[in-house]
Amino acid sequence: MDLRQTWRLTRPPRTLLHLDSAAAGRSSWAVLDAVGAHLRREAERGGYVAALEATDTLETARAQIRALLGWSSGEGVVAFVHSAEDALRQVLLRWPGDLPVTVAHPRGEYGPNLAVLRQLGTGTSVVDGPHRWDPEAFAASFAARRPDLVHLTWLGSHVGTVQPLADVVAVCRAAELPVVVDAAQAFGHVDTTGAREADVVYGTSRKWLAGPRGVGFVAVRGPLAGRLTALEQSEATIAGRVGLAAALAEHVTFGPAAVHAGLAAVGAMTRHHLAEALHGSWDVVEDLDEPSATVTLRPRHALDLPGLRAELIAADGIVTTCAGTERSPLEMTAPALRVSGHLDTTAEDVEALARALAQRS
Repeated sequence: MDLRQTWRLTRPPRTLLHLDSAAAGRSSWAVLDAVGAHLRREAERGGYVAALEATDTLETARAQIRALLGWSSGEGVVAFVHSAEDALRQVLLRWPGDLPVTVAHPRGEYGPNLAVLRQLGTGTSVVDGPHRWDPEAFAASFAARRPDLVHLTWLGSHVGTVQPLADVVAVCRAAELPVVVDAAQAFGHVDTTGAREADVVYGTSRKWLAGPRGVGFVAVRGPLAGRLTALEQSEATIAGRVGLAAALAEHVTFGPAAVHAGLAAVGAMTRHHLAEALHGSWDVVEDLDEPSATVTLRPRHALDLPGLRAELIAADGIVTTCAGTERSPLEMTAPALRVSGHLDTTAEDVEALARALAQRS
């Protein structure tokens, strides 16, 4: 049985054509059972006893996160949080000394991350350059104006470009600047060992790992590990953390390299098919063979994209995302339609989407 079949058979049958994994993946039976079993233990034995009994499961999950980031066994601290956004907020609020005065980031930074920085009163500086990061642009920016830290969103919410994170982190290391990485769209999707030299990496359960919503993680290494304390709140949905542990275990069993290759193949198949089928009415934003499963479509003519997304669900049973400009306000000039299948996405699925879009273009 190939990985695509395994992925499909290990989770409940879909009742909609789900092309929205970048928003929330479809959890497996193993994840659902792990969450349910922990909730039953809480009812049978009490919440605090059940949480204590889950300690080994959660420690294994921390070890797997370290390994997927390319960190050595026991390196740094891995804490569970409510979400990726919560992770960024907790890291900044506990930054050694005081809040960073200036955070440097690329132009394509994720809008909600910018909102967190704004809410906390942290200043920002934009590293100008092409959409695909240019390490030399970062070096020039740091020479002109030195920030307190650098924040990098590895794979955006608004376009499926896999950024050269390791190369940019190396530039930051050379400048002796701390680096915080948003890996929410990257973790479980692409090879994340490129984050091995980052100081802080955070991510979420609900996207490509297809774990429960409302759970995330933050990993801290180096000198910051001992200074960024109390990142993990004890009052939390422990069942969700156990579900994340089950999703991680499944990802490791499937084989991360095989999952990454499978998702890249799904993305390439989707882009090539849509570029040909929708030629003249839609543009595919990414390079056709970009090694991610996130596919971004931009209409050539004015369309009500929120309305189209709703109509695709109601009339065609197809789930996508309308990516508004708030996702990357410094880079996006117009909304786009995001298509993000997972390992079980077939050519027939993509053809169904192409037909539905062609009818409305």
